[in-house]
Amino acid sequence: MAKATAFCFGTKRFAPVLTLHAVTAIAMDAASERLRWESAYRGAYPTVYRGLVAIGARPEEAEDALQDAFVRGLERAGDFPSTSVDGWIFVVASRAWRRRRMRERLLLPWTILADRSTPSADAPLDVLSALRTLPLRQRQIVVARYLLGMSQEETAELLGIARGTVSAATTQAFASLRRRMEVDE
Repeated sequence: MAKATAFCFGTKRFAPVLTLHAVTAIAMDAASERLRWESAYRGAYPTVYRGLVAIGARPEEAEDALQDAFVRGLERAGDFPSTSVDGWIFVVASRAWRRRRMRERLLLPWTILADRSTPSADAPLDVLSALRTLPLRQRQIVVARYLLGMSQEETAELLGIARGTVSAATTQAFASLRRRMEVDE
C-alpha cells in the first residue's frame, strides 16, 4: 500500500517518511472509501427514513437521526458491515432518534424552569436553582444519572471515579436537595 523510506543523519536513524506517491495513494483510498459510504447511505436513505417514521419519528427527527448515522459511518470509515448497510444505518439512526427524544423529554421541564422569569408564591419548587447550589461533582453525577439516564458504572467511567463514589455523592446530593427544597407549612 503506502511506501515509506527511512533516512539517516549521521548516526541517528529517523522514522520513515512517506513519499508523495504514498501520501497520494492514502488520500485516494480515503476518498474512494468515502464515496462508497455516501453511495451506500444514499441507497439506504429512503428505506431507513420510512422505517424511522413507521416506528414513530417525526419527519424532521428521522432526517436528523439519519444525518447522525451518516456522520457515524464516516467516522468508522471502512468498518461498517458490507452485508447489511441498511440494517446498520437503521440501528444507528434509531438509537440516535431515541437518545435525542429521551433527552428532549427529560430536559423540557428543566428548560421551562430556566425560562421562568419570577417565581410566584404558588409556583412549584425550583429544582434547577436548587441543583445549582450543589458542588460541581454532585451536579455532574445527578445530571449524568437522572437527566442522561446513565448507570452508576457508566457515570463512574465518564467522570473517572469509583462506582462507590457515584453512589455516595448521589445520596449526599439528594439529601442536600431535600433539605433545600423542604416546604414550610
